Amino acid sequence: MTISGPLKALGDGPEIISLLASVWKVWALSQVPVGSHSFPVESVYANMDHFLDPTSPGSHVSAFPWILWYLWKARNAKVFENIMERPEEVVRVAEGEALSWQQAQEEGEAVVSTVQPTVADSRLRGPNTYLPMFFSGYRCFVDGSWKSGDLFAGAGWFCTQSQDPTPSMGATNFRRSLTPLHAEVEAFIWAMRCMIRHDYRDVAFYPDCADLVKMVSSPHDWSAFSTYLDDIKMDREEFSSFSLSFIPRNANIKADLLARCARTSPHNVLYVNNFPSHLLI
Repeated sequence: MTISGPLKALGDGPEIISLLASVWKVWALSQVPVGSHSFPVESVYANMDHFLDPTSPGSHVSAFPWILWYLWKARNAKVFENIMERPEEVVRVAEGEALSWQQAQEEGEAVVSTVQPTVADSRLRGPNTYLPMFFSGYRCFVDGSWKSGDLFAGAGWFCTQSQDPTPSMGATNFRRSLTPLHAEVEAFIWAMRCMIRHDYRDVAFYPDCADLVKMVSSPHDWSAFSTYLDDIKMDREEFSSFSLSFIPRNANIKADLLARCARTSPHNVLYVNNFPSHLLI
């Protein structure tokens, strides 16, 4: 591959060649016409016009803002953490986020034109309302529960698979950590390790803690959690496909219930699939 134009500033080492090859594959998988005289070219403005001009071949790719964003994140993962994201995974996550955004806009328009839903109505909305309709592998909903004055913090996860209607789930507690965010991070790490023990290697994780997602996306901005982030980075390498996306709390009811039940237990508990009757959900 010949590197020309502004890309020369990146260098021409084998790691840069590999990274650029992945970028080209992402665009190809996204059904974006790629060619030396069409896209990408040296002009940033011409590249953007490739998507924004209704007469251009790339105008049909409505997910391009998300593809650009996740390509940038993949670049940062390679440069700062030496993690090479798979092109297929970049496209899957980007298109899934684009679809979720589009569904949220449609739902917002529906709310404006109808009566505002009640709190009870919002609790009836299942997780799939906020997620891509089609998925492969596993979805793991995870939550931490923390309350000042309690002896324990709790962790819960609820995992579903596209090919199997039977879910798996887990709940545990541990000595109350410093803050609610610490509990969320510890719950996430425990959920990751449970997925690894079950040999679930294609997993999309869904917490209802936005700061957790920001932390994993930009670990350099969260130095106080560096020990946790080192563990997450190491465990993440065990997955063939990994993503972490925020969902609202009312879409994470089952994991939240498991975490709260574990937190309020008077003694240490650890359940994975084998639960006492009062904890079954």
